[in-house]
Amino acid sequence: MSTTSSKTNKQFMILSALGILFVVDAHAWSGLGIMTSVFPYNSFFMPMFCFISGYFFSPEKISDLPKYLLRKARALLIPFFIWNLIYGILTSVLRYADFITYGSPLSFKTLFIRPFLDCAMFEFTLPSWFVPALFLVIFVYSLLRKFMMRFWNPYIMTFIFIWIGIMCVYFSRHGYNHSYMLIILKTGFLLQFYHIGNFFQTHIEAHFHHPLFVISATSLINVILIYITNDQIYFNDLATMSGFLTNYYWLPLLTSLTGICFWLTISKILVPAIGDHPVITYISENTFTIMMHHVFFFNIYNLLLTILVKSSVLHLPFDIQSFRNTAWYRFEPFNACKIVYVIFGLFGPLLCKYLFQRYLSHIASVWKKINPKDNV
Repeated sequence: MSTTSSKTNKQFMILSALGILFVVDAHAWSGLGIMTSVFPYNSFFMPMFCFISGYFFSPEKISDLPKYLLRKARALLIPFFIWNLIYGILTSVLRYADFITYGSPLSFKTLFIRPFLDCAMFEFTLPSWFVPALFLVIFVYSLLRKFMMRFWNPYIMTFIFIWIGIMCVYFSRHGYNHSYMLIILKTGFLLQFYHIGNFFQTHIEAHFHHPLFVISATSLINVILIYITNDQIYFNDLATMSGFLTNYYWLPLLTSLTGICFWLTISKILVPAIGDHPVITYISENTFTIMMHHVFFFNIYNLLLTILVKSSVLHLPFDIQSFRNTAWYRFEPFNACKIVYVIFGLFGPLLCKYLFQRYLSHIASVWKKINPKDNV
C-alpha cells in the first residue's frame, strides 16, 4: 500500500512502518501494546492507512483517469487476487488433508466477491480486506475529483465526506452492514480519511507545527473520551462495519483524527533518528506484503509448536485442536509469548520476500552471463 512518492517522505515512511507494526501487534493480541491505553489500535489505525494514501493523491494523476485507475488496479487488485487464489488453494488442500477445519470452498464468490465484503473466506486473508476496500475508495474519490473538477471545494467536500462517514456509522449501528450495503458503508466511512489525508497535504501541513502541543492535546482528548465512553473508544471489525460500540456516531472520526495526529507527530520527531534506517525503509515499502501474509506466518509459528509438542520435545499446554479450528489461535500462556507472533508476522513475510528477490537477482545475473547478446 506504499507509493513511489512515499519512499521519499521520511515522515510518512515511518508512519507507514508504525501502522503496519500496529496491525501485526493487534492481530497478535497486542503483545507490544504501544500506547494502546490512550490510543487503542482499533480506534485509528485502518483510517490512518487511508489518510496516508490520500496524502499522496494529486489531481494531476487523474488527467488520464482510465490509465490511473488501471495502474491502481495493477498495483493493488492483481497481486491481491493472485494471493487470494493461492491461499484459497492452500486452504482447500489443508482441509482435504484434514489438517485444518476452517476455510470456505473455492468459488467465484470466494475468489472475487467476498474480498469486497468481509474477506474472511480463507481466514489467512482476513486482514487484507483493506486492499480491495482501499481500491474502491481510490476509485470513488478519483471519479468525484474528475467529474467535479470545476465545482470542487475542498472545505465543503470535507464537511460532506465527514457527514457521509458519520451516517455510515449510524447505518452500521442500526444493522444495515450486510450484503452489498456493506461495500457502500465501508467505502463511505473510509472516504473521509482519504480526503482528509489530501486536505492535510494541501491546506494544513504547512501550519502543522508545535509537536508538544499536538501530542499533549490529542492525548488529553482521548483520555477524556475514554472517561466519557467508559473505555469504549475503539471500533473493531471494520471489515464488516460491525464493531462500533457506542451511539456517539462522531466518535470513530474523532479518535481516528487524534490517533493519526499523535502518530504523525511522533513520526516527524523520529525522522532524524531513524528516517534513513534501511529496516524502516524496507518495512514501509512492503506494507502490502506484511498485511497479506502475517496471519499465515503466525500459523507457521503455531505449526512449529505443534511439531515440537507432538514429538514431545516440548511439554506445553498448546491447544492443537484450536490450531486446527482457526487461523486466529494464539498460544499465550504469558504476555511475552505474543511478541513471538509479532516477530513471525512482521519479519517472516519480509525475510521471504527478501530471499525471493535475491533469488531473482541471482537468476537474472546468471542469465546475463550465459546470454551476453541480451545485454546489448
